[in-house]
Amino acid sequence: MEFSNKKRSKRIKQTFNLFIVLLLLIALFFVWKEMDIAALITGGVLILSIVLVQFVNLHYIFYSSENDEIIVRYYPIITFFGKEYSSVEFKKTAFQKAEVRRAFLFSDLILSIKTSKGIADYPEISLSALSRKQIAGLKADLEKLKS
Repeated sequence: MEFSNKKRSKRIKQTFNLFIVLLLLIALFFVWKEMDIAALITGGVLILSIVLVQFVNLHYIFYSSENDEIIVRYYPIITFFGKEYSSVEFKKTAFQKAEVRRAFLFSDLILSIKTSKGIADYPEISLSALSRKQIAGLKADLEKLKS
């Protein structure tokens, strides 16, 4: 199985950028009209939106279980301090388990592999930018590999 959320990631980023530009224009309009309270509220909504998007931690994700390796490549869709590209690659024979944790509306993937020193967990990978269908497909594929 192989998939990525490239189209959805692009749409999320474009929507976020449009929303931020719109909020900035509204705030500038309020400043120009000397409506200080409205400008402050709009600025607060702008800052809150940026913090919220950073908290949600939306990722572009490429997943592949073709051949004899499992590959997960991911990076944040919206970032202000440079993209941090990450990749998880291991042989299917080393695969131990996968867990999809749900908290509120968000999902995280935790992969465990067998090493010579025991079982190791990779850092959590945010699945928030994936559709429910993609998350279900990912879970099904990993369950199939586990057995």
